[in-house]
Amino acid sequence: MMSEKYWEILVVDDDITVHNVIEKELQNIFIQNKPVKILHAHNAQEAKELLKNNADAAIAFIDISMETPDAGLKLVEYIRHVLYNTNIRIVMIDSGNTPIPTDKIFDHYDINSYKEKEEIVSGKFYLIIRNALKQYEQYKEIKSKRDEIYKKMTTNEVTHLPNRMKLNENLDTIGDKSLILINIDDFSLINNHNGFEFGNEVLRSFAKFLVEKYSKYAEVFHLEADKFALYCLQSDTYYTQEQSISIIKEDIYKHEFDVKGIKIHLTATLGAVLDEQGNIIQKAEFALKEARLYGKNSARKYSDDLQIVRTVYSNSIWTGRIREAIRHNKILAYFQPIQNLKTGKIEKYETLVRLEYDNKIYSPFHFLDAALYSGQMFEIFKIMLNEACKKAQTTSYIFSVNISEYDLKHPKFVQTIHKIMKQCNVAPNRIVFEILENNSIAKNRNIQDVLNVLHEDGFKLAIDDFGADCSNFAQLNNLPINFIKIDGQFIKNIVQDRNSQITAKTILDYAHQKEIPVVAEFVCSKEVYDYVKEMGVDFVQGYEIAEPKPRLLD
Repeated sequence: MMSEKYWEILVVDDDITVHNVIEKELQNIFIQNKPVKILHAHNAQEAKELLKNNADAAIAFIDISMETPDAGLKLVEYIRHVLYNTNIRIVMIDSGNTPIPTDKIFDHYDINSYKEKEEIVSGKFYLIIRNALKQYEQYKEIKSKRDEIYKKMTTNEVTHLPNRMKLNENLDTIGDKSLILINIDDFSLINNHNGFEFGNEVLRSFAKFLVEKYSKYAEVFHLEADKFALYCLQSDTYYTQEQSISIIKEDIYKHEFDVKGIKIHLTATLGAVLDEQGNIIQKAEFALKEARLYGKNSARKYSDDLQIVRTVYSNSIWTGRIREAIRHNKILAYFQPIQNLKTGKIEKYETLVRLEYDNKIYSPFHFLDAALYSGQMFEIFKIMLNEACKKAQTTSYIFSVNISEYDLKHPKFVQTIHKIMKQCNVAPNRIVFEILENNSIAKNRNIQDVLNVLHEDGFKLAIDDFGADCSNFAQLNNLPINFIKIDGQFIKNIVQDRNSQITAKTILDYAHQKEIPVVAEFVCSKEVYDYVKEMGVDFVQGYEIAEPKPRLLD
């Protein structure tokens, strides 16, 4: 941070005359109500010593030739590449005996200005200082804003811990890595029973516990929602040993958390990767998924177990296939009709992704996880939206397109939508964006803002798979929803299953009170069709109507 009392200006020159002239020129001068403090160095080594304690110097005047013909240039490299000081404005002084042409100096060295010695000792020196200080302040301001944006992008807004993006950066180095993922059990219940603010307090309390307990050995990250990570700082610490995973799990189990004066106990499921290389987060996620198979408060370490290896291998294979499919137009759009039960007419189509490989068509079940882990989800979304818009150009139907949390977080999400819509000349009200029900979407203000922007632009929004996992009715209050799609697991067996009937009826009644139309998915038989129609569902889709096809119904 720059000094509030004075401007620090470093002069590095073996000619004492230069020092005397600059000292005299700047004596008793105030620039923007601050005096100037001159730091004198007569060779590169003296300059290095001064910079250790004066890292906020605003300007450095450096003679190119001192103890060696290129001593000044080597000092520039030291400042920029060893000290990583990009703030200081560097003005090179040419005494007339440098062996390196001026253009080569600008091409190969990170300097800001180049002056002949005669200019330095002339009356123009004050103007040189003013210009350099102005550059310095502008650069500091730009850098400060950039740093602020970067910090916001790499910091979890609830706990202020570094987030998944920052973890990815830290993992992007060579060597063995150890990472422990920690997923709080049943956190959605805490949100639903106590509210999101209380849930956020729980997350902050949990984050504080992890930092106080383990930050000596590991860097603590808050990846998203209820998922945290410990990135072990050294490969030979106790916390990179397998038994430590169970101990961390037990530490969490035994700890009493104080949240707004309420004492609570938590459990967590852990997945760890110890001393591994490559795909560290992915491997830890697989270990976490395996741990969940054993129930809550479980922990597992990634290994070369056949099932996990097969999964990793499958993702690796599909990642390449997806990339090739995108490149060769083999990501295909299939369309499934949605019927209005009141009119009996097909009014909408859902746009569903398929992948063609080796003359065979694959459903998302085979490749969507790989697309997620390899960061290709947004590319698939763009293709689906573009295909939906092409169909909308030549028909009167409304087309729905699925969007994931990862699409919504993409920095060019809204911009890309507008670009595609403009290219296809399709009105926004012809497109419905189906949002997969997700707790993090309901409480993520940034995502809510994006969805509100889409709604204001004229697009329709639907919650897909409503009722799956842990239903989040709060989304209906926080988001401008136009449709609700009841998850297929409650529809396909609704004729026989009493619990499915209760769940579907509850969702339907609530939605209709909010004046939101309801779509029943997985309508797979005439019996199911008749049942949901009798219930009062507004729209249906499923194999009883038609299976997804690359072309619309005639």
